[in-house]
Amino acid sequence: MVTYFVLNNISNRFLGSVLSEADTKVMNAYGWGVQFHKNSSINLFVKFFGVPHLGARMRNRILENIINKRNHKNSTLFDAGCGIGLTSMYLSNKFEKIYAVDVEEQKIKVAKMIAKNNHINNIEFRKVDVLKDKIASKTFDFVICFEVLEHVNNEEEFIYKLSKLVKKNGVMILSFPSKTLLSRMAQKSLDHHKSGYSSDEINKIAKKFKLKVVEEQSFGKSLLGKLVVGCDFIFRITFTPLASLFFPVFYPLLILDYYLPKFGIPRGYILVIHKN
Repeated sequence: MVTYFVLNNISNRFLGSVLSEADTKVMNAYGWGVQFHKNSSINLFVKFFGVPHLGARMRNRILENIINKRNHKNSTLFDAGCGIGLTSMYLSNKFEKIYAVDVEEQKIKVAKMIAKNNHINNIEFRKVDVLKDKIASKTFDFVICFEVLEHVNNEEEFIYKLSKLVKKNGVMILSFPSKTLLSRMAQKSLDHHKSGYSSDEINKIAKKFKLKVVEEQSFGKSLLGKLVVGCDFIFRITFTPLASLFFPVFYPLLILDYYLPKFGIPRGYILVIHKN
């Protein structure tokens, strides 16, 4: 047990550090791939610095702060649209059990491999379509769904299905892009049914199912944040290595953006929704 705890903490200090134990190719949303090999320079980099993905790291930072403010000891988590499981694995030390699902079988296969190589044993990965398949019969203390809403063709039904998985007095945490020019540009490059949502739109859906939005967070909300996110987006869709190269500069600036005054519509929202 002590060995498991030590190994898990060494290889899981940042989002994506678990990839240091991977021997696979990982694709980003824009079609750029990174080949990971054990003991390679890329694997060594992510072990000590995590994945250099600006949006994912900022959303994960906000998510962790939200969870840390709540009682999560001996709690359970459901991760809808987990991808290759980086968020679930990063949070594995905080929860007793995690149930993570994604619609893509290959991503689940990779997630299982990475978790096994990192000695993470409290996550159950499964291929599941939330809108079509029968999901777990039990309920969870926390349900998270990050950057998935824009990919589904019926966000109202999707939120309803997720709400059924939340325990009474539990929380659902949703992350989604806002309605901005950058989101509309991203929609053309990515498999998005919608470019984004306003927080009011999701709030209205939540109220239909007697859910209450109790906290709203955002990033890319200041003038500085918008400049940083815009540059990162251009780098990511044209030449991804540039986005990685500038990550050590951009990430601290985006953390600073979190504390600066809001200027217009933010790049994305994270809503905490309570189930009575």
